[in-house]
Amino acid sequence: MEADGGINPAAAAAVRDATMISRSPSVLTAEVDGEVVMMSIEQGRYFGLDDIGSDIWKRLDTPCSFAELIDRLASDYDADRATIAADVRDLLSRMAEQDVVRLA
Repeated sequence: MEADGGINPAAAAAVRDATMISRSPSVLTAEVDGEVVMMSIEQGRYFGLDDIGSDIWKRLDTPCSFAELIDRLASDYDADRATIAADVRDLLSRMAEQDVVRLA
């Protein structure tokens, strides 16, 4: 996701295994050439996700815990689970800061 700044360390730390992740209802999405493009209705901002970010977004069609999401990604991608978790935690934190996803 293209972002305007750095990641808030407190937000990244707030994403734990039991954290429930869901899509924000205030975001409109469309798929363009296999990638997801989003618009925040409340903020009037556009966001774009690359292919992996788009895959993560599609997996959030049904709310799930962070641990469940990481388990599914780790089974489909050839990468270390800890690396996947760190990268996804950063992405979700940026998305939450922009109210694209909700963390509970």
